[in-house]
Amino acid sequence: MPLDERGKIAAAEIGFYVPIAAITIVLMGRYALRRDAGWLFLFLHSLVRIANGALLLAGQLVEPTMITLFRAAYALDVAAPAFLSLAIIGFLGLVGQHSFSESNRTIRSFRVIAILALAALAISVAGAVQSNDPSSESAQNIGKILREVGAITYAALWVILFVTHLVCYSYRYHLRPERRPLLRGITLALLFLGTRAAYSILNAWSADDELGLRPSSNPTLRRFNTATGNWIPWLVMDIIMEYGLIVICLLASTIIPRRWYGRF
Repeated sequence: MPLDERGKIAAAEIGFYVPIAAITIVLMGRYALRRDAGWLFLFLHSLVRIANGALLLAGQLVEPTMITLFRAAYALDVAAPAFLSLAIIGFLGLVGQHSFSESNRTIRSFRVIAILALAALAISVAGAVQSNDPSSESAQNIGKILREVGAITYAALWVILFVTHLVCYSYRYHLRPERRPLLRGITLALLFLGTRAAYSILNAWSADDELGLRPSSNPTLRRFNTATGNWIPWLVMDIIMEYGLIVICLLASTIIPRRWYGRF
C-alpha cells in the first residue's frame, strides 16, 4: 500500500537519524565517554527514532496490517524526550567541567534530575502500552492516567532543567571560554525541548489511548494525537523539535568551540 504522510516522514526520519547515530558513535569513541555523557544519550535517542521510523514504515507496508507494529512505534515515540533530557544534563555537566560540575551538590542535583527523566520514561511507556491493551478496560483506564502523569512529569522535568541551566549562568565567568557557547546552545535547545514537552501534554489529552482510537471530545485536542491527529503538529512539534535540538547540541559542543577557540 502507498505511504501516507506519516509513512513518508518515518522514512525521512530514518535517513536523518542514521548520520546522527554515526556522528555520536565517533564522538563517543574519540573521547571514550570521559568528557560527557550527552553524546551517549543523543546516540540512544537516534536509535529510538530509527526504530520508531522503521516500525511505522513496517506498519504501513506489511499486509495484512499488524496493529502491534504501530503500538510499538508510538510507545517509542513517548520515550524520546527522556533521552533528550538526559543529554541536556550531560551537556550541562560538560559546561561546568573544572568548575561547578565538580561539586558534590551539583552531582547530586544532576542525579536527581536524571532519575526524574527515567521515571518519566517508565511512566510514559507503561501508559502507552496499557492504554492500547484491547483486552482490559481497567488497563486502558490505568494507561490513560499513566500517559497524563508521564506528560506532566516531562513538563516538570523541563522546568527543572530550565531553572538549572539558568543557575549555571551564574558561574559563566568561571567557565572555560570554549564552554560558554555550549551553555548558550543549551538555552536554545531547551526552547525546542519545551515545545516537545508541550506536545507531549497535548498528545496525552488528545485521546484515551496512544493510537487515538478513543479520541477526546475536544476537536482541538484531537488534532494533536500522534497517530490519528493532524500530521503537521506532530511533524513540527515532535519530529522537527527533536532533530533541531540534536543539531544545536552537536554544533554547540563540537564545531563552534573548535572554530572560535581552537580546542574542545
